[in-house]
Amino acid sequence: MSKTGTTEFEYQNGVRILADQSSHEEPEANEKLESIIKDAKAIGCVAALEKHNHHLTYLTDAKRMSYLDAVGIRDTDDVLEIGSSLGQHIRIIAQRSKSVSAIEVVPLQAAFSRIWCDEEGLENVDISTGGASGQLPYDDESFDVVFCNYVLEWCAGRTEMDPADFHRKYIGEIYRVLKPGGRLYLSTKNRLSLKYILGSRDEHLGVRFGSLLPRGYQKRIRHKARLGRTTGYLHSWNGLEAILKDAGFDDNQRILAFPDARFPEYLGDFAGFSANNLPQGVTESLARKDRLSLRLPARAFDLTTNSLVSRSKKAKKYAEAC
Repeated sequence: MSKTGTTEFEYQNGVRILADQSSHEEPEANEKLESIIKDAKAIGCVAALEKHNHHLTYLTDAKRMSYLDAVGIRDTDDVLEIGSSLGQHIRIIAQRSKSVSAIEVVPLQAAFSRIWCDEEGLENVDISTGGASGQLPYDDESFDVVFCNYVLEWCAGRTEMDPADFHRKYIGEIYRVLKPGGRLYLSTKNRLSLKYILGSRDEHLGVRFGSLLPRGYQKRIRHKARLGRTTGYLHSWNGLEAILKDAGFDDNQRILAFPDARFPEYLGDFAGFSANNLPQGVTESLARKDRLSLRLPARAFDLTTNSLVSRSKKAKKYAEAC
């Protein structure tokens, strides 16, 4: 894909390097990724991940790929994946689509992605590292599908911009690069998740109840505890859908991912869902809070799921209006 406006870039080892890549990673994490990349070139990507005990199951579990079916990728689609991590899903998207562009803010993760795609002989993949500013380096109406899977909550953590403003900007950018009729799959964590209501510690805020608390109170608690800047920002259903509508999306469908969007045992409609929809034996293996959620009235269950998953479409009438 070509650059947008005055965005400049260069390629290094097959990865497009943008000015707004991240340099905020811990040195130990960078050193480990460098070692994994070195081994990936020598023994292959999967073997390197296994050797370093680096989230191999998390990166290759088939359940984590199930969200790709929620949109229905066609072999004529140009696809964008935002926050592509180590490339675990780029490879699958590339096999189903005409082309896939991936943007990952961490340079070493993008570099590993390139190696993994090249290892599998995928020639329809373009990988960039950058995006920390919230600017997507693609032309207007470039993509048929955009995936933003469990990424939005982290996006504002590498900029000084107000997180809510950043999210509005970012979703506006997604709307801009989608073609009329294009589809967005967006999943993120739920600010009103039952686990926070019951007092679990929020990994982004480092305090019990976490993102459930009023925004101002969150800041005061973290300031008093000297916890520094938050690493994530969560929304409720109403908050997320307001941002989507403000960006221009007027066809937004809620999708249930249970117990969450990372390893969904169920991914589909909210209507009529019950424990009977889960594979045999799954209920007994759920965390206590997830088992408890199955006993809630439908309205309470819908509002307090662990994940928010939205399937949205950019109206075709947009082209006529412009």
